[in-house]
Amino acid sequence: MPVSRTLVTLTSSDGLDHDALLHRDERAERHRERMSGHRTAIVHVHGIMGNFLVGTLRFFAPRLARAGYAVLVTDTRMGNVGQLFGEAIWEASLRDLQSAFGWLRGRGYERLILSGYSSGATLATLMAAHQPPERLSGLVSLGGPWGLPQAMQARAVRFGATPSYDVLVDRVRALAVLPLEAQRDADRVFVVERSRGPTFQPKDAEVYTDRTWSQSRGPEARSAMAFRQIGDVRVPILLIQGMSDRVVHPDEARRLAGVARRGGNPDVRHVQIDGIDHDFVGGEISVIETITGWLAGLT
Repeated sequence: MPVSRTLVTLTSSDGLDHDALLHRDERAERHRERMSGHRTAIVHVHGIMGNFLVGTLRFFAPRLARAGYAVLVTDTRMGNVGQLFGEAIWEASLRDLQSAFGWLRGRGYERLILSGYSSGATLATLMAAHQPPERLSGLVSLGGPWGLPQAMQARAVRFGATPSYDVLVDRVRALAVLPLEAQRDADRVFVVERSRGPTFQPKDAEVYTDRTWSQSRGPEARSAMAFRQIGDVRVPILLIQGMSDRVVHPDEARRLAGVARRGGNPDVRHVQIDGIDHDFVGGEISVIETITGWLAGLT
C-alpha cells in the first residue's frame, strides 16, 4: 500500500487558516498500533517554518509513514512569506502548532511527537518548552541552530552581509522607541545580501521586514534562541546533526544537548552523522533509522 498524502486546512485559535500535509501508510499504522498499543503521530515543522516549496526534507515524512507513524507536516504563519507580511512572530505561531495537535488528537492519535528541521527545529523547541509531558511524548531536532540571531550574526560576519548585522540592530532599535502604531507604519521590507553565502545571487540573500527581523533575528529575540528554551523541555529529546553542515555549526547540537541535560532532562540523545551537510543528502537512511529506533524506545 503506498503512502497517502492528504492536504488539510488547520484553523488556529485566533482564526488564522494554514495548510498541512498528512502522510499515512494505514497498514503500517495498524501494525505499529498492534505492536505498541499506541497510535503515534508526528507534527513536523520544516525549515524556514512554512511553504512546502522550500526548507523541506522530502525524504522525512514518507519514510516515517512507512514505519507506521502518521506525519503531519504543517505550515505556520512564520513561513517565508510571513517574513514579508509581518506574521513572523514566534509566540503567535504556537497557536498554529496547537491546532495541529488538536487536529490529530481529534482523530485518535494519543501519542504525539514534535519534530523540526533547521529553523523549524527552533520553533519546535519553543513549542516543546511550553508542553507538559502528558501532552507531548518527544522532541526531534534536525540540524537545529543554537539560536537564530546568533546564527545570522555569525553568517553576516563570515560572508560580509550587506547591510551588516550591527547596522540592522541600529535600524530596528531606532524604530523600537516609536509608539506601536508608528512602528507599524514605519515597517518596511528589506533585503540582506550575502546573508546565507558569499555571492550576491538571490540564493544567498534573505528578505524581512523591520518587525519580523527584530522578532526572529534581532538580539532581543529570545524566543528564537533554542538554547534559552531547550532547558525547559521535559520530554525525551533527539538531536541529529550533520558533521559537514555549512549552515549550522556541527557543535551546536552538542551544546544544545548539554543545556537540556543541565536543565534536568535525563533523556537527551545527540547523534552526529559524518560527511552530511545541512540538507542531510546521503544520510537519509541513517536519519530515519536513528529516529525510528529512538521512537521505538520511548516508554
